[in-house]
Amino acid sequence: MIATKQLTEKTKSIAHKTATVAVVVYNELWRTRVFTIAAALAFYFLLSLVPLLIVFASLLWYLPATSAVSQLLNIMAALIPADSARLVQAATLSVLGPGHTSFLSFGILSYLWAATGGFSVLIESLDIAYDVTDCRSWWRQRLQAFLLTFTVGGLGMLSLLALVVGPHFGHFLSLFFPVPEVFAHIWPFLRWIITIATFVSGLELMYYLGPHARHSFWSTLPGAAFAVAMWFLGSFGLSFYLTNIANYNKTYGSLGAVIALMLWLYISSLAVLIGAELNAEIGKARRARD
Repeated sequence: MIATKQLTEKTKSIAHKTATVAVVVYNELWRTRVFTIAAALAFYFLLSLVPLLIVFASLLWYLPATSAVSQLLNIMAALIPADSARLVQAATLSVLGPGHTSFLSFGILSYLWAATGGFSVLIESLDIAYDVTDCRSWWRQRLQAFLLTFTVGGLGMLSLLALVVGPHFGHFLSLFFPVPEVFAHIWPFLRWIITIATFVSGLELMYYLGPHARHSFWSTLPGAAFAVAMWFLGSFGLSFYLTNIANYNKTYGSLGAVIALMLWLYISSLAVLIGAELNAEIGKARRARD
């Protein structure tokens, strides 16, 4: 009886703390202009999308891996709205043809410029979320944005690679390398674990290296897990809404696919920023208790 009462009181205490943090985070979203900054991030990431496709397609032109393009596009189609997925597919296939490999250097420079610009905006928003007063200088912030572009981008490529190789990769690997036979059976589940783990790790690195504030790497885990969950739910929810309820093509015509893609990038940026605000408020509450 006493144990049950203590468990009930502990549950109420956790629920009360969770509700308090949720209210504080909601108020901070408006104070730190998160919804406006998410729109800026969506703009920068849209700018970096086409150069990234040029780099991706140009590199694949040198490799016998054109089937990987269709697999990757199928994966993207599950998250991006259908019309936007077709727009991305058309843009990708248009640079896969002969004569377009010369775009590689242009694509790399354009991607680095747009991506570092987006990460610079993200760093500024993280500094605001963590109430940082002593911000980095302009050139140090750009270097930090370059670091995030390569580290977070590398983890993102690893997660996409785990999806692209497919569920039978474990069996294929066991034919050429002395890996345990059980690896072929657990690979279909392992690749999803790798995908989610790399997504969360990439966000943790973003939250850890982005703001000019002192905090531990593991303290960024709650916000990273929340951001990944919100991103998946938001992506599937938006795709369902645009497929079954709304039809942007009827309203905006040929611009409907671009607007849907911008909306998906906006939701993705919003998930990252809300996760950062959650980490910042949890950190403030922990320091206040100590």
